[in-house]
Amino acid sequence: MLSVTDAGGPPMSLSRAKELAFEKVRGLWVAIPTPFTDELEIDEAGIRRSVDYYIEGLGVDGIFCGGVMGEFWSMTIDERRRVHEVVADATAGRIPLMAQTSSHVFDECVALSNHAEEIGIDLAIVMNPYFPPKPSDDLVRAWYRALDERTSIPTFLFNTSYSGYAISPELISELSDLDGICGIKNPKPRDHLMKVQELCADRIVVCDAAEDDWLELHLDHGFRALMSTPALAMFQTPADRRIQRYTELADSGRIEEAWEVQASLEPHRRAFQKWMRDPWLLNMAGAVPDAELKAWLGLMGLPQGPVRLPLLPLGEERLEELTTDLQALGLLGSIG
Repeated sequence: MLSVTDAGGPPMSLSRAKELAFEKVRGLWVAIPTPFTDELEIDEAGIRRSVDYYIEGLGVDGIFCGGVMGEFWSMTIDERRRVHEVVADATAGRIPLMAQTSSHVFDECVALSNHAEEIGIDLAIVMNPYFPPKPSDDLVRAWYRALDERTSIPTFLFNTSYSGYAISPELISELSDLDGICGIKNPKPRDHLMKVQELCADRIVVCDAAEDDWLELHLDHGFRALMSTPALAMFQTPADRRIQRYTELADSGRIEEAWEVQASLEPHRRAFQKWMRDPWLLNMAGAVPDAELKAWLGLMGLPQGPVRLPLLPLGEERLEELTTDLQALGLLGSIG
């Protein structure tokens, strides 16, 4: 899509993993759901169609697969491997690919990370073990050190609240010294994010996941990548790539125009808040809004199928409400 500007490239004397991250992790990365058939099997044809759409239709710079929005926690380890294989095959090296390989079973996490490397995936991303709940710093430190010893794929930390624990900036800085740790997706409050950037940006790629903050972080603080959000697929169509557009304008020095295009997406952000963030943060105290995401994309014209238990589909009333909201945004049936 574009070459996102940065402050002179990676520092000298970094490990191979860190050099690869500084080279490849830039621009707009989409977090993708996992399509299922009506029988709740992995929809391999749906994955392939979706990946091609994200790359050719939306021009994303990278794909993040098998994450929370990908319902990884509802799959067996063999299913997770298969999803990674199909996404990697469909991507076919056109853009970089990151696979989420977390598991609270350490050997499964190692196996998933090593498998991802074997099939040509560029990077893994691993949250801290999510059981036992609220692990200690010592436990998390030991986990990532052991993972670094048992794997060689370049690995991002995933500092997500879904894990039940927040890695402190100081511990992130300590973990950044591990050769295999090359970045972090850090969807945390601004003060936490900026402290991580201050402490760690010389060794790892620091990223946030919020589209609404991306332009400021990129322009004013040197962030290299929006890592990673389904908003890229929910807000944009092949005929209307406004997130891509305002990023390109910013990189070409047309800052005022970039902010004007960015501001035009406020109605989309309000809908995203209602359907994605509020179910997670407010209304349902930690619910995973995969049913909302899949319904949104399906109404646009990119069917993703049902969700698996323990998630529930949207009821008819909620689906009608979402349909009305997408119609108002001009997104209903917008994917031909």
